[in-house]
Amino acid sequence: KREERWLGEVKVRSYGPGMAELIIYGRDSCINAVIGKYMSGQYICMPDIDTGCPLSRLSDLFWNKERLSANMNETDAVTVAHALRALSGYTGKDWL
Repeated sequence: KREERWLGEVKVRSYGPGMAELIIYGRDSCINAVIGKYMSGQYICMPDIDTGCPLSRLSDLFWNKERLSANMNETDAVTVAHALRALSGYTGKDWL
């Protein structure tokens, strides 16, 4: 399979204890997302596209992409997984 690359951007709209609201841009998509903590770990909710799922560590590209791609197209799933990893690098934390 041929590797593809594209630019993306993640904007943090709000950030607080146990939650963050993000806008994720990439490859002609703009995805509003809320990530947060719950009793079993972390989750992501994307209300505008009626989807959400549990998350692994924010930096876990493979696991997060696999879970996300079950509910959305693969390009957007890859974009969101990379945005989560970028957020992890920015905050210095893998967990909210």
